[in-house]
Formats: sequence, C-alpha cells, structure tokens
Amino acid sequence: MQLKTFCGHQDIRALTNYSQARTPALIGRILIRLGSVVSLVGFLFVCAPTASAQDQSPRARLEALGLDTARVGRVTAHFASTDRERAVELALLADDAATFFERELDIAFPFGVAALGPEQWFSDIPVIPYAIPWPSMPDRLIFMPSSLSEGLLIRGEDALEDRRRVDFVLLHEYGHLLAKAHLRPRSDRDYLPVSWFEELLANYFAYAYLHEAHGEWTEAARAAWVEELRRFTPPVLSLDWSFMNDLPPPVLSETYGWYQFLLNLRAAELYETHGRDLFQALKDELSWEAAEGWTTESVLSDLEEIAPGFEAWVEDLKSGAYLRRYEE
Repeated sequence: MQLKTFCGHQDIRALTNYSQARTPALIGRILIRLGSVVSLVGFLFVCAPTASAQDQSPRARLEALGLDTARVGRVTAHFASTDRERAVELALLADDAATFFERELDIAFPFGVAALGPEQWFSDIPVIPYAIPWPSMPDRLIFMPSSLSEGLLIRGEDALEDRRRVDFVLLHEYGHLLAKAHLRPRSDRDYLPVSWFEELLANYFAYAYLHEAHGEWTEAARAAWVEELRRFTPPVLSLDWSFMNDLPPPVLSETYGWYQFLLNLRAAELYETHGRDLFQALKDELSWEAAEGWTTESVLSDLEEIAPGFEAWVEDLKSGAYLRRYEE
C-alpha cells in the first residue's frame, strides 16, 4: 500500500491476520481517524476486499455500472466516457509492465483495470473511500481512481509526483496478482499468511519493472522512502505486526505506512543485488505448498538461505539502526 511519494500498497493486512484485519469496523475506525495522506498511502495496499461484504462479486458490480471498455494489449480498461484518457493511460502502464514480465518471467494472464470516478466508486468494504485502490484477486481486477485532482493520494504540490504516487499503487496491486500467478498458482488463498512477506513480494515485482523501465522514478522514490523513515519512528520495531492490533488509529496509520516504506526500500535493496534471478529462486526454493503454515520466523530462515542478509536486516530493524544501510 505505503509511500507518500511514490508509494508502496496498501492493506491493512498489516494486522497479521487478514480475516481479522479486514473487518469493516476496524478499517472504518482507522480511515475516519487517518491524519495524513502520507500514512494513508501505505495503508492503502492492504485493503483487499472481502468476498462476504457484498452479495455480488466485484466483477458483477463493475459490469452493472454499464461502463465503456477498451482492450489495451493484455489489459481490459473499464471507464466512463469522460474518463477514457486516464483509463487508457493506466492500462498502457499496466500493459507495459505485463509485457516486461511476460518477456522476463514468462508470466502472462489477462486482467482488468477499472478507472472509476467518485460517482462509480465502490468497494467490498463500504467504508473504503474514493481513491483508495484495491484489487479483486479472483477476478484479476484492479480498481483505480480516475481523478488526478481529488482523492487521498493527491497532494497538489507536484502534479508529476501525484501521478507517480497513484501509478505506483497500480503497479503494487498488479504485483500481488503477479506473485499469486508466478509463485503459487494452484493456491486458493488470495494472500499469504505472513503479511510483511506478501507486501514485500508485491513491492519487488513493482520495483523490478520500475527499475528497468523508469530508472529516474525509482531513484526519486528511494530518496523519498528514506525521508519517510526519518520522519516517524513506530512504537515497536518488529516484523511481528500483531502489536498493531492494539494501536490507536492515528498511530496505526502512521505505523503501517512506515513499515510499507521500509519494505519498499528492502525490495529495492534486494533487486539491486539479485535482480530478476530472485523471482526464480523464490519459486524454486520456498515450499509454497506448505505456505499455510508459514510464520515470520520460518520465512526469514528460508530467505536467509536464498538471499543472505535478511537476518542482518531484521537485526538493524530491531536495534533501530535501520537507516544505516541507506545512508552509507
């Protein structure tokens, strides 16, 4: 979710257990009290919809809106006639990313991007306000705001940064679809039980594409993410995110956003070292069929074998020395 300048996703998945984290009451409590766009962006990427929240599937609800559609490569764009230009922009970005991953990883699947205005906006969680993007994993649909002039991701200080901030959210959500398709295609679970690793994977896919296709963007993003780590210190430094369940809403939103920045930077750090090779290593060397029983400890142990440095990264986090590696 996430970024505050070019962000990284969303999800209240931050609260360890998705089934608990994505309850409307809790999410509503947080959203009502969110204090800043910056902390909100990180929060964004967590708000994946729950299937029980509505009688109709997201795809059925989208189709009921009677929107126009356009095919852009692998991507089907959905939009009102007044939002065609922005919808096609989003679809072009998504298709460019899809082309990259088909070429590099042989991952290919059709998916949709719905660019909705405030009057068409909906979510499986009714309290999710306009402009907080979210994905429907079973439908392979990503719901995005069509407006670049309003919404919680728009600051109004720099039009390019506003656009990039929103566009990164699209790529992060696409990263979740990619992670599911590439790493665990036979799983019937939308997200992994280890929240921070799910978010790290989505960020890694998004960063890989940006690094190869938009180098100037990634450079600016990394600098912004470091500034966000300096700006705020969470009450607990740990990958066990269960502590967030007890935080008051304003602190929770800031804390979740901070951890998204941290994961953005970790994804960047990993990509600079391992590049695209890490995608195959993760696929081959992790026991995806046993993912339901994963814990933070087991994932970290396996990752240390695949990409040494995770233990040192966690120690830096716990000791409060997490900025050291980005300031050298």
